[in-house]
Amino acid sequence: MLIVTAISVLTLILTYLESRRYLKDGMKLGFILISILGIIHYDYGNDYMSYYDIYNSIVHTPFNWTNILNGSIYKEPGWVLINYFFEPLGGFFMMVAVLNVIQNVIYYKFIKANVERTWRPIAVFIYLFSTSFYLLNFSMMRQGLVIAIFLWMWKYIKNRKWFIALLGLIAGSFIHTSAIILIPFAFWGFIPMKNGRFLAILYVSLFIALWIGESFLNNIFETLLIFEDFEDYTDIYNKDSESVHFGVGFIINMIPFVVSIYYLLKDKTQTEDKHQLVALAAVGFMILPFGKIIPLVARVGMYFSALSIGAFTSTYSVINNRMFRYSLIGIYILITLYDYWNFFHNSIYAASYQNFKTIFTV
Repeated sequence: MLIVTAISVLTLILTYLESRRYLKDGMKLGFILISILGIIHYDYGNDYMSYYDIYNSIVHTPFNWTNILNGSIYKEPGWVLINYFFEPLGGFFMMVAVLNVIQNVIYYKFIKANVERTWRPIAVFIYLFSTSFYLLNFSMMRQGLVIAIFLWMWKYIKNRKWFIALLGLIAGSFIHTSAIILIPFAFWGFIPMKNGRFLAILYVSLFIALWIGESFLNNIFETLLIFEDFEDYTDIYNKDSESVHFGVGFIINMIPFVVSIYYLLKDKTQTEDKHQLVALAAVGFMILPFGKIIPLVARVGMYFSALSIGAFTSTYSVINNRMFRYSLIGIYILITLYDYWNFFHNSIYAASYQNFKTIFTV
């Protein structure tokens, strides 16, 4: 915990120094540091050793296209091919290292392309301290990679290069089946964003539907994701859901969604691609608060909430009152830090995330 947190804080400081022009390439240096942690980590995260066992099972099975495609070797053909690809190139540790570098490069470029220099510390903070991204990438290797692919495809989505986006998202679905739900969003760039009021009303209506019909929607999500083995995650969500209620915490967590709706209603100054980014990120804000109530929703919501790394500052910029704007951002930061602390002390994650181990200890 201490090593990962310390490097994350250092990366945030370096990014801040660059944002104030005190240090050139500070964010790049910080991302190099967090990438090094990803390269050398060993048995860090709940699923690390499971992926190690899966790798050994795959590479010790004779290569056969039929068995790969029908799921006999492993349920996701794309993940099977990735494992086979790295077997002669250094094995499992090399695969983990390269995938971590690729993911961090994608996040770095996404932030550079979509966030103004002065606001990049906030974007880096969300990436490093929101427990759905950098931290869980140590564990959920397949979905972490697909989330990064979704961010990579954003530049093609917004520029209406739908064929490239479609290929990328289909490829992602062969790595983690839940990404099937992303495929229609290859055409998101064609949706006109001039009438933000209509989209805001639609989102509020969907939110109400989530609230009222949680059992029905849970069945929908389970049907959509029937190809994915979510048994372990469902058990986790069901344990958490026993203590969930619509209290103050729920209201606070809904602030980003409310601000997104306000942005869609009010903003007339930013470009259409910014509106598209905020609107898509708002999907994550809308459904993630239900993640502990409706099993599997949080897993799907991660794809969309990752876009908030680029959309957050645009969303909050629509609030004209500076004190009110920074107060809401401050609340978001405090809640994120609170969740970060709880993550390392949660019985589900604590044992796997407390002590950082490296490949040099093997």
